[in-house]
Amino acid sequence: MPADTVCLRTALRRFSTVSQVTASVTASGFWPLLAAPLFNSIALLLALGFRRNRTVIVLAILTLASLALAGVVAPEQGARGTDAARMFAPWLLLAAAAMPERRLLARRNLILLLLLAIAVWLTLAAPAHVWPGLRKALPFGLLPWSGGAVAAMLTLIAAGLCLLRWVLRGSPLEAGLSIVLALAGFALLPAMSPDSARYAFALAGVGALSAILYASYRMAFVDALAGLPNRRALDEALARQSGDYALAMVDVDHFKQFNDTHGHDAGDRVLRSVAQQLRSVRGGSAYRYGGEEFCLLFTGARMHGAKQACEDVRKRVEQLRVHVRSAPPKLRRGQATKRIDASDVQVTVSIGLAERDAQRRFAEDVLKAADTALYKAKSKGRNRVVVG
Repeated sequence: MPADTVCLRTALRRFSTVSQVTASVTASGFWPLLAAPLFNSIALLLALGFRRNRTVIVLAILTLASLALAGVVAPEQGARGTDAARMFAPWLLLAAAAMPERRLLARRNLILLLLLAIAVWLTLAAPAHVWPGLRKALPFGLLPWSGGAVAAMLTLIAAGLCLLRWVLRGSPLEAGLSIVLALAGFALLPAMSPDSARYAFALAGVGALSAILYASYRMAFVDALAGLPNRRALDEALARQSGDYALAMVDVDHFKQFNDTHGHDAGDRVLRSVAQQLRSVRGGSAYRYGGEEFCLLFTGARMHGAKQACEDVRKRVEQLRVHVRSAPPKLRRGQATKRIDASDVQVTVSIGLAERDAQRRFAEDVLKAADTALYKAKSKGRNRVVVG
């Protein structure tokens, strides 16, 4: 057969395949087929921009899996895309969930990306007589269950790992990843229809977008140690104020001395305990200003009870007893290690309060007045509220 004829038939065959895929997309609509890859790929780019590298790898796997389920990866092989999503994606997702956060081009990440590339190559290029053997062996052919059930189980285990990491560390992105992986696990169940699986993957992409945006918001506006809005969030809140308000500057007494005596871990524990009390201040919003300083914002009618609210929170902090262990002293060579004693320590705060008035129209002026009142409270013996 002439070479030109072979090339023409090959071109016609490929054109026919593309035409079938295009017709399928047109007939069934854009949303069912390409919404899942679109949402997951957008979330992937967002995670890449914020350098959430584990999330990047998870979303790369989900994007390719959703493309496979849509029949875009290997349309001429029929159900091969669905098989590939169930065969390769669960193991890769489980490995990505188990790995710690590292730079994107770290060795472990590169190995995982190489395995992902091999999975794509096998899906596209594995001979027809090899594919049944792969499908029988993966994801875990020794188990007496269907491939979809095993795939869903492995993906749900990956979701459980992220959920456990969230419980231990409190990272909101890990909670979001656990939801995303749980949706992917349900999508891989054998009882799920193709359309239902695509919708589940699309929801996973939307969930990933939401989790990345929320985690990025917290990183920008929430203090990681205290769990309170940070100084940037305070500046944003003050910029929106147009009426009267009151500001209180709160400082932990003798904090530097406490850090030197008990160590920075104990100091962090004290700051978290104080922040927990300030979070529930009546009529006000608490912010971490920096170091051992906090700020309370009282707006509208609530500012009239600001002094009493500050006095109440000062008393609550005074009643705190924080359990700490003293930092071990530096020992000379050969000197025996001393036992570290644990104790409950008392914590107090000094508070300076100032209101916005005709003389103090700008937020900088109110902050300065509250800071001056705070130093007066310290000079008068600490553990008190002074109005400036």
